[in-house]
Amino acid sequence: MNDTFMKEKPILPLILSMTLPMVLSMSGIIMVFGTVICLLIPGQLMGLFTHTKATIQAGETALRIIGAGFIVSAVSVTSSGALEGLGKGTPSLLISLCRYVVVIIPAAFLLSRFFGAVGVWNAFWITEVISAVISLIIYRKAIAKPVTTARKE
Repeated sequence: MNDTFMKEKPILPLILSMTLPMVLSMSGIIMVFGTVICLLIPGQLMGLFTHTKATIQAGETALRIIGAGFIVSAVSVTSSGALEGLGKGTPSLLISLCRYVVVIIPAAFLLSRFFGAVGVWNAFWITEVISAVISLIIYRKAIAKPVTTARKE
């Protein structure tokens, strides 16, 4: 799309207001299924990768705790993907950095000091909640700015 089209037909806000809730709902439904599977059959899932009883037991605990963050992760994943699709890579990167570096590493480190491995597993859902809030803030600020297109030569 060129700048003239966007100025003459400001349909982007309309498109976003229609599609984002639908995509977020679809992502949320998929994450509900993932959460239910991790809660109901974590041992069977772990059994696909190992037959060691201790590893399966540890994995069951991990999947049950980590699965708690699946549903809320739909917010940051959808926001990041929407921003990337709009050509707003920097805000999308900020959301990803929050999820994969800025929040999870300190959270896992601190929680592991108090709760051991279980603290690390809890860092995942805590990170998803914090990242969802951050992603909503970043998303709203990013879409308030006009979309820029390819550089003019």
